[in-house]
Order: sequence, then C-alpha cells, then structure tokens
Amino acid sequence: MFHTVPNWLERLLGIPAEAGEGTVWNLEYAWPWPPWVTLLFAAVAVIFVVGLYLHESRTAGRVYRLSLATVRLTILGLIALMIAQMTLSLKRTGLPYVAVLLDDSQSMTVVDHYPDKLKRVMENRLKTSGVDASELSRWNLAQTLLAEREGRLLRGAADGHKLRLYYLTDGRASQRSDVPGIVEEIGRLEPKGESTRLGAGIRSALDDLRGATPAAVVLLTDGVNTAGPTLADAAEYARRRGVPLYFIGLGSERPVRDLKLTDLLVDDVVFVDDIVNFECKLSASGFEGQKVVVTLREKGKKATPENVLARVEVTLGPDAEPRPIRLQYRPTKVGQYEYVVEVEPQEGESMTENNRQSRIVQVRKEKIRVLLVQAYPNFEFRYLRNMLERDETIALHSVLQDADPEHAEQDSASLRAFPSRRDDLFAYDVVILGDVNPALLPPTALKDLADFVDQPAKGGALAMIAGPSFMPAAFYDTPLGPLLPMKSADRVRYPAKSIAEGFRVQPTDLGLATPAMQLGDTPEETLQIWKDLAPLYWLLEMSELKPGVRVLAERSAPSGANGRRLPVICLQYVGAGKVLFHATDETWRWRYRTGDVYFARYWVQMIRYLCRSKLTDAGGSALLATDRREYAQGDSVRLRVRFADERQAPVEDDGVTVVVEQPGRKTQRITMHRASGARGVFEGVVERPAVGSYHAWIAAPALEGRSPAADFSVIPPPGEFARVQMDAGEMRQAAKTTGGRFYTFETADRLVGDLPPGRQVPIESLPPLPLWNRWSVLALFLALLVAEWVLRKLRGMV
Repeated sequence: MFHTVPNWLERLLGIPAEAGEGTVWNLEYAWPWPPWVTLLFAAVAVIFVVGLYLHESRTAGRVYRLSLATVRLTILGLIALMIAQMTLSLKRTGLPYVAVLLDDSQSMTVVDHYPDKLKRVMENRLKTSGVDASELSRWNLAQTLLAEREGRLLRGAADGHKLRLYYLTDGRASQRSDVPGIVEEIGRLEPKGESTRLGAGIRSALDDLRGATPAAVVLLTDGVNTAGPTLADAAEYARRRGVPLYFIGLGSERPVRDLKLTDLLVDDVVFVDDIVNFECKLSASGFEGQKVVVTLREKGKKATPENVLARVEVTLGPDAEPRPIRLQYRPTKVGQYEYVVEVEPQEGESMTENNRQSRIVQVRKEKIRVLLVQAYPNFEFRYLRNMLERDETIALHSVLQDADPEHAEQDSASLRAFPSRRDDLFAYDVVILGDVNPALLPPTALKDLADFVDQPAKGGALAMIAGPSFMPAAFYDTPLGPLLPMKSADRVRYPAKSIAEGFRVQPTDLGLATPAMQLGDTPEETLQIWKDLAPLYWLLEMSELKPGVRVLAERSAPSGANGRRLPVICLQYVGAGKVLFHATDETWRWRYRTGDVYFARYWVQMIRYLCRSKLTDAGGSALLATDRREYAQGDSVRLRVRFADERQAPVEDDGVTVVVEQPGRKTQRITMHRASGARGVFEGVVERPAVGSYHAWIAAPALEGRSPAADFSVIPPPGEFARVQMDAGEMRQAAKTTGGRFYTFETADRLVGDLPPGRQVPIESLPPLPLWNRWSVLALFLALLVAEWVLRKLRGMV
C-alpha cells in the first residue's frame, strides 16, 4: 500500500517534482519465513526477552529493566530489518489523462439539416467563436466546441487532468498539450481522412497510455465507423480497462436530405401536336410525406411559370423508394429541342445536381398514309372519313364496298376497290378495317394484310372495328384470324338487341399510360374528359382474350359473364407491327356537344401512335444502356434496351435477353420485360452484383451486325459517405457499456461536470532506497548495543 511522501521529505530525499506531480512510498522486503512463523518468532522473542529481564537482578527497578528489554528488542528488530533487506519503494504520481479523440475524416464535411431555431443558435455560436458560420458542417461544429469561450470545454477537462489529443484518421497524437496550442492547431486543419476508424482509434489511444490509464476518453465524432474494429468492440476493450467513453455526437440523426431524378424515358422522335410522355423516377431521402413539384421546360429557358411546359405535384414516400413520375406535353412546333425535367430544390438539400434530367427530342411533321375500308356507310365510317380527310397530317384513301363505281371518280380520296397489288397495300402506314365483307376483297388481300402487319423490320399497323355484320366473326378462319384479340369465335357474342341504356368507356391504367389515349393536357384532365364523353350503345362481348393482348379501355360498369368489365379498345403486337381492335363502332358518338374535338384527337393520336416507328429510320438497331456507369456495392443495376425502330422489337413481353459477363465469374442471363406502354423499350434488373467490371450484351433477339453492348462497374461503397447520418444509437450504447455519457452539440457543456475527478496516479517508478545497509541504521544498531551495556553497567547488572 502506497502512502504520500510529504513535500518536506521529498526535498530532504532530493526527489524532483513538477507542478501537479507528487510522490508515494511503500516498503518492500525479502523475508524468508512465512507470516505465521514470523509472528510466532516475534511473540517468543518478546516473551523471552521481557521475562529474562524481569527475572534479572533486583538492583534495578522494574521500569528500568523493561526499558533495557525494549532496547534489546529494538536491536533484534534492526537485525531482522537487515536480514529482510528492507527497501523504501518510491513512485512519482501525476494527474490522470483525459484522451480527446477528434474525428477528422471526410464525413465531417457533411452539412446537416437542423430545425430553424437550433440552426440560428448554432450559427450564433460559430460566429462568436470565430469559426466560419457560412455552413454548419460537422467539422465547424467541432471547432466551435473546442474553441468557443477561449477553449472553455478543454480547460474544464484539463482541470484536475492532463490533456492528450488524438486524431482518428491515423491515430496520431497532437504535439500540443496546452489548450491555446490545441485550439490553434485544430483551427489550421481540414478533415481529409478517407475512413473513420473509431474502434481502432480508441484502442490506439488506450494502448498509447498503457502506463497511465486515462480517467476518460472523450470523442467528438458522428459515430459512423467505416473501417477496422467496431465501436462496440472498442467499448468492450475500454470497459475491461476501466476507462469510460464520453461521446459528443456531431451531426443529425435524420437522413441527409436529397431529391434525385433518374431513368428519364421519352421518345427520341415524335409527331407535332402529339402527347409526349416524359417518364422518370423520383427518389427522396429525408422528405417523407412532403409535397414537391416536378416541372418540364426547355433547356436554356428560366424555370418561370410561363416557361413551364408541364408540372405535377408529388407526395414523397419513404426514403430511397423511387416514385414513378409522368409529365405530358404536346409540342406544337417542328424542330429539335432539349427538354429538362427537374424537381424544385428543397430546404436542406446539400446536393442539387441530381434534381434534373434532360433529353433531346426531335419533333417532326410527317404525312401518314391511311387506308380506311368499310362495307357500308355507317356513322363511324362517315365521320371518321370526313375527319381524317380534313387532317393535314394524314393522306387518306378510303374503300366503301357498297358504293357505286362512279363514287370513286367523284372523290379523289376514294378507291374503286381494295388494293390488289401487294406493293400498293404495303405503301400505307395504317389500314383501318371496319365491318368489311371479306368475300368482296381480292383473293390474296387477307394474306397480304397479315403480311403487311408482320413484315420483318417494317411492320405496318392495322386497326379493326367490330360491326354487327362481318367483323370479327367472318374473319376468324381467315389469315387475319391470328390477328384478332379473342381466343375463340364461339366466345364472341353480338348484342341481341340495342342497349336501351348507354355505357361509358373507361381507360385502364395501361391505357392512361399510353400517349394515344391522352385526350387532355394532364392525366387529371384526361380522366375527366373520358368520364364526360357521350355514352355508347353497342358493344361486342369478348369473354376471353389471347395472352399479350393489352386492354386500353373497357366498359365502365361490370357486365361480362364473370361480372367483369368488358374490353372496348385492345392493342397487341404481332410480329413487327401493331394491331388495334375496337369492340364498338360507335366512337362517333363522342362528337355529341363537342364536335370533332375529342373524336378527332383520339383517332389522330391513335393513328400516329400506331405508326410511331415511321419517324425512325428503318433498319436501325437497338441500344443497351444502364442508368449509371458506376455502382456502389449492394446497388442493383437497371438495364434498358431500346429499339431505334420499334417494329424490330420482339412481340413477346419478355422477348429480350441480356447476358451479363464478369471475368472469372459465372455468366448471368437477364430476362428483360417490356416497359408499360412502350412498344420498343425493355427493362431488367441485375440484383446486387459483386464488386468488379461487367460487360453486358443483347443475346436475344438476334440483331444484324455487332450486338449492342454496355459496360459498367461495381465498386466498394464510399466508406465515408455510404451512410452519413449521425449514429447516436451506437454511441449511446458504447457509452453505457463503459459507464460514460453521450452528448450532443447543445448539451456538450455538461461533459466537464461529468468527467471522473482527477486523482493522483503513479506515472513513474523512482530508484528504490535500501534501508537495511545504510550507515544510519548501522550507527543506530551500534548505539543501541553501547547504550544497553552502559545502562546495565550503571546498575551492576553485568
């Protein structure tokens, strides 16, 4: 057990001591006997010596004889001291250390978002402490805590302790130990560390102070460990060493606020006055439940209200959950334009570069060659023919089977008969086949029509309109049978009588995503227009459709055999072409009280949609692309295949296969699926590929020339920025494990009062002082011997 050496004794023994230091002593010896033998010997010696002197000559009094016994026992004690080689052990003591670990990694440059009230308080504290208050970065907050009020926090920690500052990046210790020096040093530094080694930093500091276990370790950090031992491991190590950990958490527990637009999809070439869909995905972090506005504008024009071409308000979902966004715009001028889709920056966003995406779109005006064929002049034929003939973008020819031969001579748009030559038929872009009598068509007409749709790389578009006489029943067993949407003609039922009460046409979700079905300038307006259109009164009932048939619109109220809504407008891909089927011939009723406005808009847009591939160069190939070139480990890779000519796209929705290769690893085959409402676009996902470089190429369908390919790489996540929100939970648990505390920037002042008090701790062993062979001990021994002899002589006891 050590005892404090008084200051006067330190000076007497010549022990140097600096301010805050002291000395403690302890006796050490090498006694050969066990303690019980020593005690027994001491007791026997006392009894023997005292008893012997009490029975000595009576010439001396009793007290005199006991004094002589005491002298004799002292002599025996000195002999025992010399036998045991008694030594005085000395140790220098000093104030305990408080190790301060400062996180100087790159994550300390993050600027967090704080409530307005707290933000103002922080800015004021930064200003008064002389730190740059232009941004509330975590590093600036750390500098403020250590520098404000002339380093009050550090001075409080140094009261009764010694300070030792360490940097987490490389574990190095500061050369300065005085508070002004530490503050000055930190003010010159910048956080540049590429990783945060919290666990390694704590262990390194404790090992560095192994000879003088610190009273506490104080860490200024965001608590996110990105390399080396975990914070939990270091806390357990500190607990075994008996050192509490005190954390000052810097940053916010809330996710970093960010909005990001990705995967912008739009046709490269479109018709003038057509609805163009700009589709993208919006993901958010830290804005769940908030409403933001996504706008469309031309690049180079300011985002003022008059320059906004389209806008949509979106309610943001959970963090990192992408929300599909669709903006619709109807270009009115021919030309090449670069359009920008952007989401307005929100308060607290530190990076806004990913708030926008842009694409170049070519707007063209092309004449579409249309052939309209009908057996008799019903209202659908009359209104459709007149409307299409007036449209400047359409070159119309019509065939009316019941018309007189002279009718074609009086009307330049009318033909005497259906084109008999295959080349003449293939010169059209769209053929509209109404309630036509197949018996009055040329012998090869139906086969030519089927080939017209399925011609390689140049598929045409066919629109079929059901009627009460021929379509579709008379065509089911003809070459056009495979192009019909229903599985069996037996399942097709014609209404037995006219419907007394009309029904309305309701677009499906797929229909609302198809540009041709957009009757308004916004999705909301489009939906309302469809609800307000005049009712229809005749509908062909189709119970069972073929696989791959897309229902664009259906009857608004359930009326089928299975209590389901009956399809009204269907679309399917056949070979390289498109086939549209109308289960009613009463769309002309949509003209009620609106004229040709919506009737014409629907049909012109649908005709343009059916021959959209006309705008692209025939024979074009496909493009394989990824949404990014570089991915972090754990991310999924989105692949997209886009056919320059959508007629080259496979009919099957899963008809595209992409092979993903990585050297030294197993090859993956990714089945791509057709994007909603896009004939020539297929998408697929590679789920969380491993780190490395990858090469992807289109394996199916087989394309002429070199297969389109794309390269991408997966890299380890950027450790410092993979997760940037403060990990308060981990720091609280580490503090609890070691008996320490957790503080925030606002509560850091409490640290000084919570630190363990400064107690003197041994820091250095001084040279021992042997007591058994000192001249003073020998002189005392001889003096006691002489004194006993003289005292005995004086009383005649010799």
